Amino acid sequence: MRNALRTATLACGILAGAASVSLAETWTGYTYLASDSLPGSKNLIALAEEFSERSNGAVDLQINLAGSLGIKAADITQSVGTGVVQLSADGFFLGSIEEGGILRLPMLFSTREEFEAALEIVTPALEEAFEEKNVVLLAQYLYPLQVSWGTFDIASLDDLKGRKMRVSSPEQGAFVTAFGGSPVTIGGAEVPTALQTGVVEGVFTASVGGGRLWKDQLTSTYRLGPNFFNSAIIVNKDAFDALSPENQALLRELAAKYATQATEENMANEATVTAELQAGGIGVFEPTDEAIASAAAAMKPFWSQWVADKNDRTKAALDAVLRSMEN
Repeated sequence: MRNALRTATLACGILAGAASVSLAETWTGYTYLASDSLPGSKNLIALAEEFSERSNGAVDLQINLAGSLGIKAADITQSVGTGVVQLSADGFFLGSIEEGGILRLPMLFSTREEFEAALEIVTPALEEAFEEKNVVLLAQYLYPLQVSWGTFDIASLDDLKGRKMRVSSPEQGAFVTAFGGSPVTIGGAEVPTALQTGVVEGVFTASVGGGRLWKDQLTSTYRLGPNFFNSAIIVNKDAFDALSPENQALLRELAAKYATQATEENMANEATVTAELQAGGIGVFEPTDEAIASAAAAMKPFWSQWVADKNDRTKAALDAVLRSMEN
């Protein structure tokens, strides 16, 4: 009798365990990055693995790289909001979230410290805007200054004239236009082919981002750039709300943890990777202080033009950023 009870109890335990495994919800994750070696994608994958492990079987989250799901970079926020994917890293959300354009205004920020202070001011507006799209903003990670790179020698902004430059936002496009170039918007997965075929002749990126990825197509970099670059780690609101409070807190905790790691890896490695690329034959040209000041002066009128037709939340956020920079 004891053996029978023990066997029955064991069988029930096995069935219960199988049932709990079968109850795990599969989440599809996505990133705009096409390589799993970059800090952004590497840390997003680590986030997914740890969340899947620590959510007590509630969620099985798998990250897919750019180009694998047929989702365009500019459509990621919409795909998360509609539940096509549940979680993503999105660096191209400005078409859906206009408030994000504040952080990409060309030549507004010259240091990481200025950018991070503005990010703190703008984030509440970003959270509200994402929520209106049925999306929860969990965390953000940063890249160093997005500087200019070319398949040609680029040693000053004058060298942009007549060149087709890949941009990641309309704001970056305004910078290219101001100096005589032609902006082209394409996703990161399309850049290598576009550089090879001449669809674009240059890009704006950091050494730790596209500089490292596309080094075989690039010949020079001019270390003056219009903006820093922030990536949002976002989750579908319905999927997030369906989690237990404990797992919601866990997901926020892990997103903050791995976003911080991605940021610090990006920032810490920028100078080292730049030196490695220079040793590999890429020309590295440094701007003068006068060149930086001249570029900022040239772009300042655009800031007012840009915000003129934006919503009240965007106007208030930009005003708060500008006032903070005056103090």
